[in-house]
Amino acid sequence: MDGEPSLLRLTLPTRAAELANMAGDYSYLTSGYYHSLDAELAGLKVIPTSGDALDAYVVPIAMEKARLADLPLPTFHLATTRFPAPPFMAYPVNPFSSKGELVADAEQLAARRNGLTYTGKYAVLCQELPEDYRIDVVRCVLGRSLVPEYAAFTEAVFAVFRLPLARVRVIVTAKAFLLSAFLPLPLDQLTPEELALVEESGTWQG
Repeated sequence: MDGEPSLLRLTLPTRAAELANMAGDYSYLTSGYYHSLDAELAGLKVIPTSGDALDAYVVPIAMEKARLADLPLPTFHLATTRFPAPPFMAYPVNPFSSKGELVADAEQLAARRNGLTYTGKYAVLCQELPEDYRIDVVRCVLGRSLVPEYAAFTEAVFAVFRLPLARVRVIVTAKAFLLSAFLPLPLDQLTPEELALVEESGTWQG
């Protein structure tokens, strides 16, 4: 990835951005994160900014940012000892874990309680799951999805978080798509159809 172009000059630039960082993994201290940081330091208008990346990948911050933007969300709260009744999605808030997990029942909660909190040292963001839920992962390319039912959802999420490439974990109910978390979507993992969306959105900057 480092030897390939990562910045896409957008065909339809906005006041917020002229360039899109297409690395796809914007996690702190990754090359994708530094591509955005370097562009910012050079005075370029790029998405995501380094701040955008941090906001998206730290789940409690992402939840608050989404709440302020009125995006549909599951009921959530931070816990160290008092967990909601399963099922729920659990996202540890500590320096050692970045992945969430589904806690499906009381037996699994009892087995994972100490591991999730590092024996009570760290909080866990818990997202309650309604009875009719299913969990899906939506691939988002510059705010677009190849799955028609997710078109409005990915457009709304992109407008708030500005991640050019992302996999978005979503809690699907009969009434809504509820944002759960963001996951990387590296450029080299795009399908030919997704690459076509990229190519029609701009030109590569060497």
